[in-house]
Amino acid sequence: MLWLLLPVLLLIYLLYRRGGVRPKPWAGVWLWRRGRARRFRPRLDLRLLFLLLAGAALVLALEDPPLLPSPLVLVVDASASMAAREGGRTRLERAKERALPLLERAPEAVLVEAGETPRAYGPAPGVALRGRLLALEARAGGADLEGAVALGRRLLGAPVVVATDGPPPPGVEGYLGVGSPAENLGIVAVAGGFVAVGNGGFSPKTAQVLVEGRPYTLPVPPRGYARLEGLPPTFRARLLGEDALPLDDEAGFALRPLGVRLPPRPALLRLFALLGARPGDEVRVEVGSPKGAPERPTLYLAQEGGPPAAVLATLPHPLLEGVALLGARLPPPPPPPPPWRPLAEGEGGVGLLYWTEGGLYLPPLSALEDKPFFPLLVYNFLRPYREARSGLLSPQETLLPTPGESFLPRGQGGGGRFFALLALGLLLLELALWPRRKVA
Repeated sequence: MLWLLLPVLLLIYLLYRRGGVRPKPWAGVWLWRRGRARRFRPRLDLRLLFLLLAGAALVLALEDPPLLPSPLVLVVDASASMAAREGGRTRLERAKERALPLLERAPEAVLVEAGETPRAYGPAPGVALRGRLLALEARAGGADLEGAVALGRRLLGAPVVVATDGPPPPGVEGYLGVGSPAENLGIVAVAGGFVAVGNGGFSPKTAQVLVEGRPYTLPVPPRGYARLEGLPPTFRARLLGEDALPLDDEAGFALRPLGVRLPPRPALLRLFALLGARPGDEVRVEVGSPKGAPERPTLYLAQEGGPPAAVLATLPHPLLEGVALLGARLPPPPPPPPPWRPLAEGEGGVGLLYWTEGGLYLPPLSALEDKPFFPLLVYNFLRPYREARSGLLSPQETLLPTPGESFLPRGQGGGGRFFALLALGLLLLELALWPRRKVA
């Protein structure tokens, strides 16, 4: 910013070179004295005009505005938290209001709606995208801001401005923060007979929860969660009353029939019928050893196993929830390749059960079909694929993150140097045309 002082310093130097160190009357004082000496009639005074123009140019230099409108990539967060209402308006409405002037001034622009899957509009003149911006709506889900920024840069090589209620992604040139602290209660987790309510505020709250027509009262600590248990296995839950974000006030839990492809083994057909499975290809049951990671959820049953060994150690895992394995004797199946890992081990660390993401590998069916833990093990494997949850938002959406103060980048300017030089030229011209008279 030192270059902004150049006109003022140079003017002071020239004034002192012309008239020594004695004070000189400035234009405003000179005009005032002349007006008192005679009846002053308003008329155009070029000297005063140059001084006023120089002052205006200095003000514009400090503002550092852009010399010409520039292209723009505008990324607008359309996630669920942007529907939070503060002061009678949603965060998205505030973002539109602040981003619209930037978009309309751009000769060429790309508008990117940042949702779970970013969508882009343009390139086009900014004013042509006005309707697209005003039509954006907050949706139940998160925002892939980094993906939206990357999409916008691919379509147009221009500065990127992001409007969001969270922190800006790295590397953007501009940021419009539209969040502020907001009190909010929301449903953050559901399971069979269970619901959890989160509190995004800094004071304790009491939630009124309606589950299948029955009301419940639940105290929720600040910036924490509270559990409500003993509910029906499947249900719809809704928070009563109003808060900042209505999109997280209703959720549900249900068990859906699961399509399973089975080998023709009577024991498997009976077990999966009891678990409510139907013919399909969502989950597979195969006889044999896995060759690698499964392409879809698959339960493997080995064709053969070694001499039975007692289970001495198990891994803490949801697949073993409620399953009593310690001490049971099982024939170890042929070891599978990575990424499979032992779930239960016998003497010497021999693997008896294995698991990987989306897969469970067990000993032969003949060694398991009469074991009491086998149905529960299969139930635990199928449970994530049978459960259907609705209405849940991600934690960062539910708890309403608060960003810092909005700002626009200083690099968007460029006119500051121009107006500083203009001010210098006007001051020098005024000094040359109206030299200072010495004070007697």
